[in-house]
Amino acid sequence: MRTLYPTVLLFLFWGWIATLTAQEQLAVLYPSSYVPVDFKAPLPRELISSDYVIIQSVEFEGNEATRQHILQRELLFAPGDTLYRNDLSRILEQSRENLLNTSLFNFVDVSLLLNEMLPVANVRFTFVERWYIWPFPIFEVAERNLNDWVMSPSFHRTNYGVYIVKENFRGRMERVSILARAGYRQNYSIGYTIPYLNAAQKVGLGFHVGLNRRNELEYMTQDNIQLFYAEEGSYALSHFYVNTRLFYRQGIHDTHTLHLDYNQYRFADSLLILNPLFSPGSNTRAPFLSLGYEFKHDHRDIRAYPLRGHYFDIRIRRQGLGLLRNEEMDMTSAETSLRRFWQLNPRWFFASGINAKMSSGNFQPYYLQQGLGFKGDIVRGYENFVIDGQHFAVLKSNFKYALVPNRVSRIGFIGNEKFSLIHYALYVNFFADVGYVHDNLFFKGNPYSNNFLAGAGIGLDLVTYYDKVFRTEFSVTRQGDRGFHLHLIAPI
Repeated sequence: MRTLYPTVLLFLFWGWIATLTAQEQLAVLYPSSYVPVDFKAPLPRELISSDYVIIQSVEFEGNEATRQHILQRELLFAPGDTLYRNDLSRILEQSRENLLNTSLFNFVDVSLLLNEMLPVANVRFTFVERWYIWPFPIFEVAERNLNDWVMSPSFHRTNYGVYIVKENFRGRMERVSILARAGYRQNYSIGYTIPYLNAAQKVGLGFHVGLNRRNELEYMTQDNIQLFYAEEGSYALSHFYVNTRLFYRQGIHDTHTLHLDYNQYRFADSLLILNPLFSPGSNTRAPFLSLGYEFKHDHRDIRAYPLRGHYFDIRIRRQGLGLLRNEEMDMTSAETSLRRFWQLNPRWFFASGINAKMSSGNFQPYYLQQGLGFKGDIVRGYENFVIDGQHFAVLKSNFKYALVPNRVSRIGFIGNEKFSLIHYALYVNFFADVGYVHDNLFFKGNPYSNNFLAGAGIGLDLVTYYDKVFRTEFSVTRQGDRGFHLHLIAPI
């Protein structure tokens, strides 16, 4: 019996060894130490002569709230994979950027540890998680952009309230939001997004239910400036909506989204007197369903302020499905965006992008159609103008110089690393944009419609943690308009 136990133990040991790969077997039989190396530099030949590296383990540190399966979803490799040494740096850096682009972390660091004897490596990701629950007090400007408010500042056009957001809910990258906003643009809503419903982490779901109300509303554009009507003692607009989204994320970079929305608009009848083309069917009530599809291919390094990579999307939307009673809305639109980013040398960068839209329908109501002047659809220099139209195209380009390359600093008097450890960068931005809007309905009295638009200038961009971007720009347009403009998103 005494000789039986060593025999059994030896048999079990060799059975376990047989289940391992050849390199893993050697690592077990001949253990050796692991040496940290810079994964961005070429692997030293004196340490590893093989053309490939086997990933033995992947470790995560600092993910106090985030589940490991959410992290593993963003990696381009897994334990047991064999990677060519020439691809290792790119794969690790791309995986790091994928994790940053989840917007769950302020910092993601990668450590590579190589076995001294064998082409085997361990990879360790270290995180500084963001603060995930935000009870935002709201006091904000209620304009299309900051520049409108700067031109004619008025505290009458401000919003106030509270916005509660729980990011990374349950550690699964889910998002819960509750909004109670009063003031000029009232909005009360609740939303919930689940990015991954199934075990394969490809299918997700989101919904948003809310009510918008406004006492004052734009009813017409004249000289490319919006004109407003104020309803005394009542609401000029009441809008109830239910938005649902179904996601399918294929791999890392491609996402398909299907939208199904319900809208119920109520307008003051005075708006239709001022502009008979204001609403669908020229009615004070406008219920309709809309169905949309969106495809995104996102291969940017950092989504909040990209410097390298490319991006493409296409959005198709049908407003008015003919399924509701009194559903007068009848409009179909297709939009696309294509952007490319190059790093020319350590401090110089170039980017170019095009946004385009086409739409059709027997009647496109003023309030529910949009041309240029909203969100990112602008020709820089024309921020103060609204250019209505059914079709448009905008080409943007800029050179950037990193005046202050990305730096990391610590705010000493703040104890929590989620706020005390910050990164920031400062860029000088030289830009030139061109665009054109085709308008068949509202062009009279609006000189920028059906006209070639061009603007150029120089700006200063500050980029910091929590995806914050602050831009100030001086621009000159083809028509001779010039001025300073403020923005809170990346230029392209």
